[in-house]
Amino acid sequence: MKKCILAMVVVLLFTQSAYAHHFWVEKETDKFKISWGHYPETGPYEPEKVKMVKAYDKQGKEVKLERKDEKDTVYLYAKETVLMVTLSSEGSFLVTTPEGKKRLTKREAQKTGLQIIDAVYSYQFAKSIFGYSNAATKPAGMKFEIVPLKNPYALKPEELLPIKVFFEGRPVEGAVITINNKKETVKSNKDGIAGIKISEKGMQSVSAKKRIPAKDNPDADYLSFTTVLTFDLK
Repeated sequence: MKKCILAMVVVLLFTQSAYAHHFWVEKETDKFKISWGHYPETGPYEPEKVKMVKAYDKQGKEVKLERKDEKDTVYLYAKETVLMVTLSSEGSFLVTTPEGKKRLTKREAQKTGLQIIDAVYSYQFAKSIFGYSNAATKPAGMKFEIVPLKNPYALKPEELLPIKVFFEGRPVEGAVITINNKKETVKSNKDGIAGIKISEKGMQSVSAKKRIPAKDNPDADYLSFTTVLTFDLK
């Protein structure tokens, strides 16, 4: 019975992870907005959680950005044409229990008597592209990132978009990839490559997850990494 309950909890947690909140960047008339949630739903966040932000033009050259932090949102302004924006966010502790996820360290959860299934320190990365050039098919130097290997705006019906997942500059095998927050997932092969199916128009959100053991860390069992690639197919 205990094994059955644990299996059900694992399935539930896996389903929840597919709908986890993340950052992405949207282009507005004269600026870019960093959003948080799971598209199209957005919510407030603490601007200081957004750390490194960079923008690039169609040649892959970095573009100067002006950043303005509002109460619960970050806006970006650029005088040049922007092909791509990348960002990283501050990490956070997260403990998984049979009752759900708690934003606690492992030691904090233990002190309250919670049953701990999983304890992680999570990092998030995001890349949003707003057009196509060869620069979009090359790594941008992020710690964890998804790279489209061909033009996503020129896909034919039912054609798969090849992507490649990198971690610290190297291809990632076995990264769990989710498309548009759906339950179905695919995994990257030994070369970090996977083919994803885009079945509808509109904003596309492709996420990949990876975790590694947290060495000598009493507050987390694992370091969890999430990276998201977004682009809008109109």
